[in-house]
Amino acid sequence: VQSTGQQQCKNYDSLLDLSSDLQAARAMTIISIMLSSISLLVVFCGADFTTCVQNEGAKSKLSLAAGVGLLLAGLLVIIPVSWSANITVRNFN
Repeated sequence: VQSTGQQQCKNYDSLLDLSSDLQAARAMTIISIMLSSISLLVVFCGADFTTCVQNEGAKSKLSLAAGVGLLLAGLLVIIPVSWSANITVRNFN
């Protein structure tokens, strides 16, 4: 906090200067992006309008796997956001 009462963002010179919770959040976000990208490719392969897979049973399994992957990707984003918000609130109080 400056003398005028305004707050100023902290500047990091290196990614290694980040706290461990921010490094973990960054890693989880990157994993989430990769998992959701793969899941979206899988869901297109299992969609009814594509002919990548001919077997209907395999298509439904691909769609289920893609749905689970997208749910996990969502969790991998929610966890670091909640974690960072919790730390911010604790440091503020």
